[in-house]
Amino acid sequence: MKLDVYINQSRVGTLEQVDVSRYVFAYQEGIAASQMVSLLMPVRTESWVHSALHPVFQVSLPEGALRQLLTKKFAKHFAYFGDLELLALVGSHLVGRLQLAPQGSALSMSSPSEDLQTLLKSSSQEIVGHFLDEHAHFSGVSGGFPKFLAKSPASTADTARKNTLVFDQWIIKSNDDQHPHLILNEYFGLRIAQQMGLEVPEFHLSDDTNRLVLRRFDVTENSSANLAFEDMCSMLALNAGDKFSGSVEKIIKKISEFCPMAHRKTSLEQFYAQYLLCMAIRNGDAHLKNFGLVYTRTDDVRLAPVFDMLSMSVYAPRAQNGDALDEPALSFGGVKRWFVEKNLHELAERCFVTRRFEETTSHRLVESMLIVAAEVVAKACQQADFGASAQRMLELWAFGIHIHSSQASAKLSSMAQSLTR
Repeated sequence: MKLDVYINQSRVGTLEQVDVSRYVFAYQEGIAASQMVSLLMPVRTESWVHSALHPVFQVSLPEGALRQLLTKKFAKHFAYFGDLELLALVGSHLVGRLQLAPQGSALSMSSPSEDLQTLLKSSSQEIVGHFLDEHAHFSGVSGGFPKFLAKSPASTADTARKNTLVFDQWIIKSNDDQHPHLILNEYFGLRIAQQMGLEVPEFHLSDDTNRLVLRRFDVTENSSANLAFEDMCSMLALNAGDKFSGSVEKIIKKISEFCPMAHRKTSLEQFYAQYLLCMAIRNGDAHLKNFGLVYTRTDDVRLAPVFDMLSMSVYAPRAQNGDALDEPALSFGGVKRWFVEKNLHELAERCFVTRRFEETTSHRLVESMLIVAAEVVAKACQQADFGASAQRMLELWAFGIHIHSSQASAKLSSMAQSLTR
């Protein structure tokens, strides 16, 4: 199969699988340097050959349940149903500025339009069933849980994972049966990031707390041109399945290598603060695909906003000391383990942040976690079935914040214990 490759609706080249382990992307003549499909694949006359699908084309490739659904629904229409066939289905609707379509076919510019307020009031079962049935092929988005693409009405101003319904301007995330209160978990993780002053897309929680709506950060306001987005798997030339194979140091190296001076300092500072938050709330799912770069050209590359933040270790076994019997997704200093105090300074040095920024970030993190912890307790008191998950979340936060403040750690432990009474 051969696909035409577009950047914001302008054709730039072709992608073809010529045999089992040979994928070829070729730019067409006259393409501007700013129209590169990847920071690692600049415009040139020679083709780009890879033994698997080029990592940049895997950034939004559906995974998990969504891929299974699409395979079940559409595989019968193909002699073989692999990555290129999957991209042929969803390629017109990907996160970022890349679009793909079967060679000679027009891009599908239509997109489902749903009333977000109605979606937020409907049951999760109704919504997931509706999108699985009607709109799955509009959904070019990665992740281990179901995700879908559509469009929100222009008149909708207010809207509210790991099950995710993705819109042209919004991503709707729904609860997963295997991970109780996943949406509340992520909501409070994003609330801490927001409270800390990190760049976080607009987000809203549904009334029944089963769904979360997150505005897409790659879609620019009043513009039909999306920002390019590459996750760190793509930037490290790794397949999506290798998302747990990276290190914090490699991410920092890519930020330093590709972010120009105008954005490098703020991107490194943001990554430093974001990763400290991951450690503090025990986000054991902070892998390579949860960090990325956005850009329009090589001279405006910067770290993407926080788009995935939750205490994933809530779902891990309990260690003897009460912490999570879990480990971070990425290594630091050659090992995968939760930070101890010296790691704070080591990460600060690697990110070239000042001691003042280090101290300020630690202070903001402590204050933000305490503020949001009070919100967690309030929600648990309001929603009884959330009590056990809320308690475990706060217990883990107490372990994670201890290296920043033993007093805050004790307070979080006390708040967690209050939920047993």
